[in-house]
Amino acid sequence: MSRRNRILALILASLMLLSAAACSDSGANDETTDSAAAAGENVSAAEETEPEETGPVAELPDKTYDGEEVMFLTSHNNGYDWYSSYEIYAEEMNGQLINDAVFTRNNTIEELLDIKIAQTKLENCHTTAKSSIVAGDKQFDVVMPYMNSTITLAVEGSLLDLKQIPYLDLEKPWWDGRANKDLIINDRLFITTGDIAILDNECTMVMFFNKDMIGQYGLESPYDLVKENKWTIDKVGEMSYSITNDKNGDGQMTTADDQWGISIASNAPISFYFGAGERVVQADETGTLQIMMGNTRAYDVYDKIANLCFNTEVLSMHTSNKTGFDDVCASFNAGNIMFVTFALVDINGLRDAEFEFGILPYPLYDETQQEYNNLISTGLVSSTSIPNTCDNTELVGVTLEAMAYYSTTTLTPAYYDNALKTRYVRDEESGEMLDIIFATRVYDLGFIFNWGNAGSMITNMFTGKQTEYASNWQKIEKAANKSLQKAMEQFAQIP
Repeated sequence: MSRRNRILALILASLMLLSAAACSDSGANDETTDSAAAAGENVSAAEETEPEETGPVAELPDKTYDGEEVMFLTSHNNGYDWYSSYEIYAEEMNGQLINDAVFTRNNTIEELLDIKIAQTKLENCHTTAKSSIVAGDKQFDVVMPYMNSTITLAVEGSLLDLKQIPYLDLEKPWWDGRANKDLIINDRLFITTGDIAILDNECTMVMFFNKDMIGQYGLESPYDLVKENKWTIDKVGEMSYSITNDKNGDGQMTTADDQWGISIASNAPISFYFGAGERVVQADETGTLQIMMGNTRAYDVYDKIANLCFNTEVLSMHTSNKTGFDDVCASFNAGNIMFVTFALVDINGLRDAEFEFGILPYPLYDETQQEYNNLISTGLVSSTSIPNTCDNTELVGVTLEAMAYYSTTTLTPAYYDNALKTRYVRDEESGEMLDIIFATRVYDLGFIFNWGNAGSMITNMFTGKQTEYASNWQKIEKAANKSLQKAMEQFAQIP
């Protein structure tokens, strides 16, 4: 079964479980059920954790491990709690969808393998991981700082090659094939993700749209445009410009009081750039990383992005406008913006909308582009890594493989339920869009490492209102290539 069909099957199965749970309580009315969902309460707990027999099966050893503990070091974010790790450990069932799915999965694995899954959750996850590895104290079996921080541990030679870990089968569909391909360095893989995690989903860049406004102005269905490969940067601009207007008639365009076709967040231009099929770095046929930003198509792509983002008909969230996330959410919720450019997790800010809205991938460069591409904001994505202090790689490999495998029938459907139900996105098409988005996510080592500021160049140009791509690239080209070369030399020295 393809990843697309598997995910859709999980969605449908989960929705049926939700319906069954709602119907089982004859005393609950629709309002009570919706309120429970909105509060994140568990309206269905996956009792059956064994993945479907017709699909791939995890090849786990026929043995147990005498109650050995596997300790995970995970991230806690005091500033924004939704960027904290909730997918690894749950102390008990508490009625919340994600928590109970994690508890169910872990309990199944602990009984199956006779192990204990444990967690240390810290705000300074990266520095703790580094100091622990340097000290050689073997306190943590798996470390999961945010991806941009974890990659520095790889440069320092502090992480093991996941491709060499026993029982960790990275070719299986519960591991992210895009991550395993795009994050290879010198034929080694130090960080990855998959069904074991949800922050990679949460931090995927997407677009949200007001379905009522599409209908009100008789515009083409964005869902149909996506399916027909006609959802392009030009189409986004065309639709957006057509409905922007001075709503209150005071002669001034403001975020709160007027109507906008689209708002452009500070990380939207780089998301458009990747969405158009461009990359910061890419491996050649020999596996050698090459910086790609100097190609002619990249110039053309940025020209198209700049024409959209700096258009006077567009609400741009660069610093000079002093328009922040909360301002845009409030305006969208009030029905004043048709398209917003956020990460999927930012749907949390749209819960007050009293209209139906949907989810879309970032657009294509043009209709000849073969595939959508959706950037992951890796600065807040936890990655799965094993420190070089680990002295029982079999146990850790078996545990990770089992957790990823059993997540396909616990954590993944619970996440989809949470995204599609408790967050007020209830149309079937949004589920199809999520399927497309998650299947076409982009990981880029140049964006993560930001060699010579190449990864941040597009964003810096947007915040500085700069349109000259060629001159900006020429300023950093030598430094970017030199920085990349130095990093590759460091990786080559890792035993």
